Amino acid sequence: MPSSPGSTDAAPPKTIGRFDRIDSLDRALSRRAAVGWPHPRWFTLPLSGLSLTANYGILWYAVSLLPWLFGEPEPLRKTLYVAVPVTLVEATGFLVKRAVARPRPPVADPDLPVQIPLPYSKSFPSSHASMSMVALLTLGALYPWALPWLAVLAAVLCFSRVYLGVHYLGDVLGGVVYGLVFGALWVWLVPVGF
Repeated sequence: MPSSPGSTDAAPPKTIGRFDRIDSLDRALSRRAAVGWPHPRWFTLPLSGLSLTANYGILWYAVSLLPWLFGEPEPLRKTLYVAVPVTLVEATGFLVKRAVARPRPPVADPDLPVQIPLPYSKSFPSSHASMSMVALLTLGALYPWALPWLAVLAAVLCFSRVYLGVHYLGDVLGGVVYGLVFGALWVWLVPVGF
């Protein structure tokens, strides 16, 4: 059927969806923290060191070994109670990263400075955030008196990932939610005295 006079076959204008607006806001807020805020060396250097010690869960594995150092009863059981879910949340998080395939901020925006070595994995969800939440819940179940200190450490690690420009804020929030759900399920299904 011939087209009517004045009609065009051009594609309709692209509308900006809700996801696009959220993504733009996420990128803008993350860029402000990574570039707009001051980054004095006296603050950035130790924060970078802390952030790097948490790569692949190393920080949390080290913390989970503390029962051995303090001569607590059943240190192996307590270490495994933390180390196993930290490992599992990281491994499953890598599968999610591959499926989502969100590039890290300096890859998506080459103008961003690289503060610390950029991991090879994708950006969403933040493994540092998810492992921090799992460690917070499992260590907190073992040592309730340490919960405030663990919460501060987890919060600093989560902050460091956006401030140092290796994650978007949304990546960290996604990692927090994923880690809280995973950790809560672990603590619920695997009692402290397993």
